[in-house]
Amino acid sequence: MLAPWGTYDCIEFHKQPAFDHPLLKNYTMKQMRQEVVSTRSPLLESLMNQVGECPKGTVPIRRTTRGDLIRAKSLSSNATPDKQYRAGISYRAKEIDETIYGASGLFNIWNPKVEGDQSSSTEIAVQSGSPEELNVIKYGWTVNPQLYGDNTTRSFGYWTGDGGKNTGCYNTLCPGFVQLHDKYTLDLPTHDTSVLCGIQKVLKASIYGDIKDPKLGRWYLTILDNIQIGYWPSELFPAFAPGAGYIYWGGHVKAGKDGVSPAMGSGERISGQPACSGFMQDLNYLDTNNQPLQPEETEYTVECHKQYNAKYYRDDNILHFGGYGGNNCTSS
Repeated sequence: MLAPWGTYDCIEFHKQPAFDHPLLKNYTMKQMRQEVVSTRSPLLESLMNQVGECPKGTVPIRRTTRGDLIRAKSLSSNATPDKQYRAGISYRAKEIDETIYGASGLFNIWNPKVEGDQSSSTEIAVQSGSPEELNVIKYGWTVNPQLYGDNTTRSFGYWTGDGGKNTGCYNTLCPGFVQLHDKYTLDLPTHDTSVLCGIQKVLKASIYGDIKDPKLGRWYLTILDNIQIGYWPSELFPAFAPGAGYIYWGGHVKAGKDGVSPAMGSGERISGQPACSGFMQDLNYLDTNNQPLQPEETEYTVECHKQYNAKYYRDDNILHFGGYGGNNCTSS
């Protein structure tokens, strides 16, 4: 199927590239068998573009081009921590025996100005492990010319099981993410985005582990009203046994080689008005009983205070964040 932003192939569910991953080579047909999701959402279709509907039993997988691989390689080589800055909040498992089984939130969607090798995102990240062996799943929206080849705002998913050294990628650029939906994918472009201090475009997302069947061990992605897009198998995440230990909600930008960082969220620092900045609300994590809970003991994660800021309004369970970007970011 040809879409304006790429070509998608309708592939039989059990033959999709995810199952080519070496860690999944021993998957049985029973483990690979699952009903393809066909739920339709007029709200999502008014918000984002979709690929055409795949025939029954098949799922859409974006055809990876040589250009995609070149951009992905360049993206990986430029992804040094000292060029990346976040503004948001984080929650850590409080006790040794506490485990996090997922995270969710509703966020507004923007099209911040991004140039060259910069990128700007809003994301939910579920992770565990040391920085050197970080296990992480992310979902949100991004403006990332190096990843997509243009400045359109798109949704994205990302994973790694070793801090990005040898495993992981965005979307389906490598085997890993198992596509479940027959129409909605990880990398959907938006029709339009929020208006500064005006009409807001929002998306709800949830990343959660399936604790009902630990033998399957899947980390699902759902959007809006529990529309399943797909899942990441637990075999990809050795540090997620039995669950995760850390969640991040907020903005995430990458500076260019020249050290100039892009706008975050709306491109404005927070002012107390959610429609005038990036926001995430209804923030929850899933506990060991699979119950959604508001995080009580959160920490601010703000890197480069000169350019970005964040404030969490606990009573309303809403986070405001954003900033202009610019030169000479320092973690201070």
